[in-house]
Amino acid sequence: MRILRRTSVLASLTLTVLIASVLTPTSAQAIPLPAAESNLFILDVSGSTNSIELWKTLKLSATSKLGQPFGHPIARGISKKLPVYVSITSIAQNSQNSPTFSIVTKSDAKKIWGAVDQVFPDSTDSRLKRITDELFGDSGVWASQARIFARSTIVVPTSAACRTSTINAINRGSFLRNTDLSNKNVLASAICERIISAAKGMSQANSYFSKRVCDPNAVCSDIAGAIYRATNMAADLAQEPMDAVNGRPVKNKLCIAIASDMLNESPGVSRTSVLNSKHIALTATTLDKAKAAGISAAKLVGIKFPTQVETRVVMVGIGTGQNPLPLDRNAYLLAYWEGFFTQSGVKQTEQTQSLTQACSTTPSK
Repeated sequence: MRILRRTSVLASLTLTVLIASVLTPTSAQAIPLPAAESNLFILDVSGSTNSIELWKTLKLSATSKLGQPFGHPIARGISKKLPVYVSITSIAQNSQNSPTFSIVTKSDAKKIWGAVDQVFPDSTDSRLKRITDELFGDSGVWASQARIFARSTIVVPTSAACRTSTINAINRGSFLRNTDLSNKNVLASAICERIISAAKGMSQANSYFSKRVCDPNAVCSDIAGAIYRATNMAADLAQEPMDAVNGRPVKNKLCIAIASDMLNESPGVSRTSVLNSKHIALTATTLDKAKAAGISAAKLVGIKFPTQVETRVVMVGIGTGQNPLPLDRNAYLLAYWEGFFTQSGVKQTEQTQSLTQACSTTPSK
């Protein structure tokens, strides 16, 4: 009886493992995707910019991208579509403790297409096109679930409700409906995990940015802390497999868009400190001296982006805000941050007036 019981337990464990392996999509991803930048948006909630209005604009931009954020595989007959990777954080009183809201990451795209490759390994280009159309076309499976992002209030669906709805959408297709239920479960699981993750990220970001974050009497312009925190995302990206362009590996790319007046001020920073970017911009006698101060500031706080990731920074609203710099001192502020970012390992520094366009252009060489 003891032997029979042990055999029964082993059989039960084996069956459990087999079921879990069927329902859980693999993280492997052999389907090639076009290389794309990861985007980190940093909103200043100190009051120097209207962060609530900026969030409304960014929210519209982010939700429009969630119509299909995973890109199209590289194959004949399939139109080119880049993946969209979006995360959001803030400049606050202590920016290193600010929450980061991950909406869609590079890992998400790889898990989605990894599930497709698990269900349909070694697909021909023509079969891959049919799969792409039915899963991610304008009226495809993803679109049927992504409608939640168009609503004024995003309600995070339950896993069970999402799975049922997703399988129903799969069954409406002419190709995917013919695959067996276990394969449908793998695809539904991958899609619903991404839907729920993106919905949680958007909902949490909306709760955070839709109201005033910083007390009017507090000092909440810890820009250096926000940049330091951004190195964590770069470090995570450095661990991701590299993309390939024309069969050759290329570094992962990160674009950081900072919506701020870029006047760094946080508790403990003295008026004459090299971390006080406003003081430097107002008193530097040459652009080279302003840039040198920025280099010293980056060294002081020890910010360094990993060399395995190609990082660029786009500043939105530098020198503006409720107490803007005199126009003739903006160049000194820009030189300061160029020195800061160059010392930190950032390849390229730019400025623009539009947050939603900040990381949408192809970086210059």
